[in-house]
Amino acid sequence: MKNRATGLPLIAAAAALSGTAATAQEITDCTAPAAWFPHSQTPRQDNNADFNSNCAFHQWSWNAFLWLTQDDGSGQPRFLSMIPAGEVVTGEKSASDDVTPLQPRTRKSDMGSAFHEVNQAGSLGLLVDQNGRAVYYSASVNDTYFNFAVTENQFNIPENLLNASDTLNFPIGALSLKLSWKIVAEGENTSGFFTMPTSVQLLTTGPSGNIALDPERTQDVTVALVGMHVVGIVKDHPEAIWATFEHRANAPDFSSGIGMNDKLSSSDFTFYAKDTTAGECNQNNAGFLTLTDPETQVLSPVTQVCRQYAFGGGDAQNVANIASLNTSVDAQLETDSIWRNYMETGAIWFAAVDGLKPNMAMEGDILTGSVKLSNATIETFTQKVRSEEQCFACHRTDALYPISAPDKVLPGKNLNISHILLNAYVQNLEN
Repeated sequence: MKNRATGLPLIAAAAALSGTAATAQEITDCTAPAAWFPHSQTPRQDNNADFNSNCAFHQWSWNAFLWLTQDDGSGQPRFLSMIPAGEVVTGEKSASDDVTPLQPRTRKSDMGSAFHEVNQAGSLGLLVDQNGRAVYYSASVNDTYFNFAVTENQFNIPENLLNASDTLNFPIGALSLKLSWKIVAEGENTSGFFTMPTSVQLLTTGPSGNIALDPERTQDVTVALVGMHVVGIVKDHPEAIWATFEHRANAPDFSSGIGMNDKLSSSDFTFYAKDTTAGECNQNNAGFLTLTDPETQVLSPVTQVCRQYAFGGGDAQNVANIASLNTSVDAQLETDSIWRNYMETGAIWFAAVDGLKPNMAMEGDILTGSVKLSNATIETFTQKVRSEEQCFACHRTDALYPISAPDKVLPGKNLNISHILLNAYVQNLEN
């Protein structure tokens, strides 16, 4: 599972961002501290810091990303040591090493077993890359999350979560990730990506014509990391900081005043063919996909991706701070670092401290930061849907009504904000 990258290609997306970043530097002093570098010495993010400015939240986000991508001493980035989300459902770690939160886990996750998701949340569409292959997803949690949710409270057992206090929060330091991975085609240049070999479940056409995963058929592939959600509970913010990162070459941004028949870029991106119009971008394909070749796993049509809101929107200061931090990190990372090809595309959190409540409306002035935040590779199809265009539109504290068990309604709870825990509730009800 080695990083196969050999260098940093000059990519159109990086060049396109340079002007924005330069302008941002003139109106913000939000930069990455020199103490974060070199990358091998990046300290763990401070979850108990005083988050008293917009910049502080984005600095936490970048610090977390750098710490998670840091070599943990085994030749691998630290995020590969985290616990697959599926183990929250089963309640069993694949190893029982007792480690402190500051130590890397000694077990390496079997990431292959985690690549069992292709449908995007909310839309149920599949992101299809320019080669016709589906993008796969993995999710994981840290020890703080797992120990609280499973070891100490056994909230993976439906009855225990049902009886939990509605106002109970995840502890400070709990962290969860969702990652998006592109399958590398034979001969494809991936020198600008973090890549690794793994195994994925193959796709099949279901009885109703839907595209589904076939657990009986797998394929050994190489995958390239294209996106990462970083969700962390910090002091005074039990709702978590929801930050997201993408590869710089993923997709172009919509620009102000763009028309549906206007072309967004004359350059190719990983998920965008040059001269594609705005109206052709981000078209939800749920129910309209065809598996044209089960052997090659090619799907049709290909998805043309555009980033609806650069840096997730928000006010001018929010956008400037993110752009400035991206430039600052890029300037201080080692010139041969693969992580220079990744950027923060936004973060969102609550404007008020300790504002999380059961059954609350998560919209309007309660939100701040990148208030229209989506990851172009994880929420491709909902980023343009007004009711679902930011993280808290889906990650809520509302009641959950399981279709398979209508008599087991989970009341509104602060813990419901984590879909990993909700998935454990539903799946274990069914089991």
